[in-house]
Amino acid sequence: MEEGKKKSTVPFLRQCFVTAGVCLNILGHGAVVGFTAFLIPGLRKPESHIKTTVTDESSIASIVGIALIVGNFTMTPLMGSIGRKKSHILTIFPILIGWFTIILADSVTTLVVARFLQGISMGMHAPLGAVIVAEMTHPANRGAFLSCISLSLATGIFICHTVGTYLTWQQSALAMSFIPFCSLIGIIFSPESPAWLISKGRYDEAAEVFYWLRGHSEEEDAELERMITVQNMVKKSSVAGQKLSFNTRIKRGLKYLSESFRKPEFYKPVSIMFFMYIVYQFSGINVITSYALDIIKQVVGPEANAKLLMVAMDVARIICNICAVFVMRKLKRRTVLFCSGMVVVMAYFAKGVFVYAKQSGSLPTVMQGQWLPILILAVYVSMTVGLTTVPFAISGEIFPLEYRGLAGGISALPWSINFFVAVKCFPILTVNIGMPLTYLLYGCVLMISLVFLYFLLPETKDKTLQEIEDKFRGLTVVDKRASEPLEQEKEENLELLRRTSSTIIVL
Repeated sequence: MEEGKKKSTVPFLRQCFVTAGVCLNILGHGAVVGFTAFLIPGLRKPESHIKTTVTDESSIASIVGIALIVGNFTMTPLMGSIGRKKSHILTIFPILIGWFTIILADSVTTLVVARFLQGISMGMHAPLGAVIVAEMTHPANRGAFLSCISLSLATGIFICHTVGTYLTWQQSALAMSFIPFCSLIGIIFSPESPAWLISKGRYDEAAEVFYWLRGHSEEEDAELERMITVQNMVKKSSVAGQKLSFNTRIKRGLKYLSESFRKPEFYKPVSIMFFMYIVYQFSGINVITSYALDIIKQVVGPEANAKLLMVAMDVARIICNICAVFVMRKLKRRTVLFCSGMVVVMAYFAKGVFVYAKQSGSLPTVMQGQWLPILILAVYVSMTVGLTTVPFAISGEIFPLEYRGLAGGISALPWSINFFVAVKCFPILTVNIGMPLTYLLYGCVLMISLVFLYFLLPETKDKTLQEIEDKFRGLTVVDKRASEPLEQEKEENLELLRRTSSTIIVL
């Protein structure tokens, strides 16, 4: 009994360790996003040695979104060529340099450059972090582990906001620089992804890491065998390893991209993540994080204790993210996404109506005071957790191994663009069209994206990554059986005969 318990517990703890390295990195990203909440008010002070305009402030907050694009496309080829672990290590350096640059900053330009470097790090990690967690965890625990990404982001925001309440923004930047160092230690001692090792034909190493992470059982044996079988079929249908001229490789690469975009296992996940990342950004998580103090003063009132409410919202977000770890183990992904989405859309409209009524002087007496706007903000912040947790979970689950780097990088592009648009445009829109219409606009964008996802998004809970890949590819049970070696071959470890031709070749 003790031996069985050990077998089930030790692999889980190892999965926790690998996930912790990813989550510590995400913790640092949360600090980057939350940093502007007190950096911008600090720059507005008369004694500040750096003077800014409204345009400068929105650029400092939103430049991360442009940098994300650079990071996305930098990581796309790296995670497939040099591996998940080495790529993960590379994400640490830009964010570290960014923090030290902020400490020494003496102009708006320097701050923008520093934030750009940090954005590159976040962009590099965007297609990578969820993939690492998904590839190294058991399907039963994968949703909970992936939801830890959102929890880590919220925790990083809370830590940064709390530290920034008591320290200057230069001192806060120094304190936040220690987080990436801690993450680096965890990454160095983590193993390479077994899925990537399989894609490179390093089957013995892959099996060793796979069993180290998952333990030994018939279920694990079958999953590993299926992963290796599918990758063998992919290699036989590709030109990998052939010596080709540069021009030929370019032509083959363009042909590969063209053919990839026509395959359902490629374009369907990319389309889903396109709308998923719009939902993530227009849920307002980065907007309210970047402009927390300004939003609280505008919604609740200038007399509100904005710093206290900001930290209280961070605490509420963390509590809800902790709950989401357990909810993601019990409820389906679609249930969490659409229930949270409906509440957030209604909260957007409620904030818009409240601010409009308050500004026009038509707010009923019973609704005056701070309790109602605080309640609306609390509901909004709490329910955005579903819209920030599910996209990270889905992004680690739906991409097939063959296209995990390419599709992950391409699909992260809307995440980057929408980060920039949502954060850059919010203060500009509130000045030009007013906060009520701004909230209405963001709510409508969110609602339209959720409608598309309702028809596009399949349920992925408790399914192996190979099962999800097969579903997008359109493989039936008969197709899967046809692609397996004959029973005699399995016993003799041969791959000379199959029931039919590879289904991947004929697609």
